[in-house]
Amino acid sequence: MPYLNLAGGEPWAETWGVMLFPDDEAKRRAFIAGLWLGFYPIYEKAGAGEPVSRSVLLSVMEAAAATAVERDEIADRRYKGLAAGDQLRVLFAVAHTEAKRASWNSATRLVEWQTGKSRAYLYQARRVFLPVIHLWAAYILRDQRCQADESRDYRPIDDVQIFIAEAMALLQWGTQFKLARGKAAPTLDRQKVDFWTPSPDWSPPTARPEWPRDGRLPAVRVREDWVRRLRGRPPRKKPVQSMLDK
Repeated sequence: MPYLNLAGGEPWAETWGVMLFPDDEAKRRAFIAGLWLGFYPIYEKAGAGEPVSRSVLLSVMEAAAATAVERDEIADRRYKGLAAGDQLRVLFAVAHTEAKRASWNSATRLVEWQTGKSRAYLYQARRVFLPVIHLWAAYILRDQRCQADESRDYRPIDDVQIFIAEAMALLQWGTQFKLARGKAAPTLDRQKVDFWTPSPDWSPPTARPEWPRDGRLPAVRVREDWVRRLRGRPPRKKPVQSMLDK
């Protein structure tokens, strides 16, 4: 099972690298190195954090130079990661609305109807990003934002740890939830997929009362008119309103 690097380097950069390139180590390292080259000079000038040794900086530059990662590819990866995560987010919402309809097929149909993306595109996105789909879904559930708030003593390092706690809660739910059918498999099957997780010695942070997030997943449900669409024909026109109630 692959582990997220939350103890060394810059945890948000490491996590983003995994989310975008779960299946390509060379491009993942190059992407993370590119982020380092962007933000480390700012850190150094501001005197923030511990200084990085010359050997580490050289390895970062070597990783950035070893493999080219184009902006268009990063954008494409991000779109597909969001498309995969959206399917799990919607499935999670359907399960809390009408559990007997909470399948990948139902979730993909709803995302297809709302976004206009083809089912083939959504299937392919889910296949590639399945090992990190819980991270993408958790990111969507927090409105695609990193939510550090210095006024509440909630630092970026706190936010990434809380984000991982949210993603792990979603992964745990997915590995336990399955349709009430004879041989139904779990929504997220650890026997078939190596999901990216923190190392075994990781533990979620203890949230403070003043923090804006505490690691718990928000309550989401599918609007009733959308549930009715799962029982009948798909809409003729692409809808524009959200399918979820929060």
